[in-house]
Amino acid sequence: MGDDVGVTVAVHSSKGGTGKTCISTNIAALLALEGYDVCLIDMDLKAPCLCTFFNKYPKWWLNEYLDGNCNIDNILHEIGPQLGTKGRFIIGLSNPDIAAIRKISNMDRKWQAKALKLLLDAKKSIFMNGIDVLILDTGPGVEFESVNAIAIADLVLSVMKPNKASYVCTEQLVKGVYMTLEKKCYLVENMSHMSSIDLSGKKEVFGIPVIASIPCMCDVPQKNDTDIISLTDPNHIFTDSVKKICSVIEEHVCKK
Repeated sequence: MGDDVGVTVAVHSSKGGTGKTCISTNIAALLALEGYDVCLIDMDLKAPCLCTFFNKYPKWWLNEYLDGNCNIDNILHEIGPQLGTKGRFIIGLSNPDIAAIRKISNMDRKWQAKALKLLLDAKKSIFMNGIDVLILDTGPGVEFESVNAIAIADLVLSVMKPNKASYVCTEQLVKGVYMTLEKKCYLVENMSHMSSIDLSGKKEVFGIPVIASIPCMCDVPQKNDTDIISLTDPNHIFTDSVKKICSVIEEHVCKK
């Protein structure tokens, strides 16, 4: 289903603990299950966790690519066959070693500017290899690497929790980052519990669409430790919410 131009989605949040990585992984898996060729890259360089979830500790990490020590193809790994997806499901992982995380934390703006160029080159290469959707699971907040990921994205999915702090910080991101970079963005509310900040009945907040309000379910974090819920439990309420998000992404793929 690939073409030489696809859609890049940055999954972002104002703070950690919103379930952003769980949502990123399930979106990628469900799109691959439907036949799209998908690449999921862990862009949370200061708190990477996709390697732990997939139990993969490769020779080459995204860190090495951003340092200019390897090609983008060296860090990409196909996992579709083991998951039984119709489309390709490719992952790129960041190094969880504390030394690698400290190194990233000390990088200056010159390095970040070079990293942005390398990310643009990687995006071009990935789409030339037939990928339909590139999903960037970013770190929270406004770290350089997160803003770089947003900068190269076509769409931003901003994941927030239904509390005042998340609401206020997300509004600042929308106005100060997403709109400044002129990004098409959508809100995803996760762990909704019908609070005063609950967005389930709202179609739009901060001037951008709310495309899913995922209920708070105790079994989701537990299941997501070992399974991709959208693949193992297609009738789960969480899976229904992921399908809604995927349908929005598919609309943009079709427009390409």
